[in-house]
Amino acid sequence: SIAQRLDVCNDEFDMKRCCAMVLYSGVILGLCCELMFNHIFPVIFAGETRPIILAVKMTLFDGFINAPLIWLPPAYIAQALIYRYPKREAIQKYVTDVKENGLLKKYWSLWLPASLTNFMFVPAHFRVAFVAGVSFFWMIILSLVANKGDQDVDSCPVEPEPRLLAPRAMD
Repeated sequence: SIAQRLDVCNDEFDMKRCCAMVLYSGVILGLCCELMFNHIFPVIFAGETRPIILAVKMTLFDGFINAPLIWLPPAYIAQALIYRYPKREAIQKYVTDVKENGLLKKYWSLWLPASLTNFMFVPAHFRVAFVAGVSFFWMIILSLVANKGDQDVDSCPVEPEPRLLAPRAMD
């Protein structure tokens, strides 16, 4: 809803867009973060005993392996399912957003510091909750990038101002 209000040309609430983001954040991210952080990471990084090195390794793995392969593509697939367009088109949109709209740079600018903070300071049993809190802001960014059309302010349809039946003197 917040992201939809920030859209350049959008002034109406899109329930499908909201459902796609809820599906993605609730089901995909919630479940996957639980599995990744609490079950898979302990196995992958079992030999690392130095806390700072462990946090850096998990942050880099999460940002540069998980993000482009696991975390981000499902957002586009969820949107394709809700809007009923081909999943291939969703993946093409994802690739375009990565290459042309700076999706990964935006992701990394928020999530690398947040993940490092999460893995260094947040107890393991609160990590998914921490991610959920940061995700509130990420969902706004992702929704704006994923739903960005080729429109800018100048290409938005302009509605004429309504005429007053009895214009006032200083109007």
